[in-house]
Amino acid sequence: MSAITAKEIPDNMNLIEHSDYLEFEYSWFKPKYVATLISAPVFVLFLVGSNFIPGDFNAPTTPVYMLLVAAIAIIYYALAKTANRTKIHVTHDQIVVTHGPIPFSKNLKISKGDVAQLYVTRHRIGHRYYPYSATFQINVLLRSGGVDTLVRSLHSADQCTFIERKIESFFDITDVHVEGELSKG
Repeated sequence: MSAITAKEIPDNMNLIEHSDYLEFEYSWFKPKYVATLISAPVFVLFLVGSNFIPGDFNAPTTPVYMLLVAAIAIIYYALAKTANRTKIHVTHDQIVVTHGPIPFSKNLKISKGDVAQLYVTRHRIGHRYYPYSATFQINVLLRSGGVDTLVRSLHSADQCTFIERKIESFFDITDVHVEGELSKG
């Protein structure tokens, strides 16, 4: 293995590199989710205490219950996005992807023998106030011809290409172009 300098590792990512395994770790944290954690309960308290909806916490009605369910879902989402980390553990036999500590995304295990190629794709997400934003994901082209997603929703192409190249190097996979993959330019 070649030595990696801290400058080569993308922001918000850690890498442990040994001769018998690699382990990548990155955080999902973004400041906007902290704001959501604070604003969601405040907004619900405001609405339930106002005259905009019938009922209150002492005499709950269907709209109050609906607001509480929506607030719980939003808080859970924001809490997961604030606290969670993804770990990609690569051995000579397999790739294991885990997310936590809050259950949110599906964990994944792929045998090295099933991996034909890794490649990065860009996904555009439409927004109400912005023309679009992009996220990136690492895909695994399986020897069976299928495709599985290793990780998704990364906000940096550099993170994805770094992980892709390190795993391909570790597995001794020759990088070839896959239709739809992000340009390596």
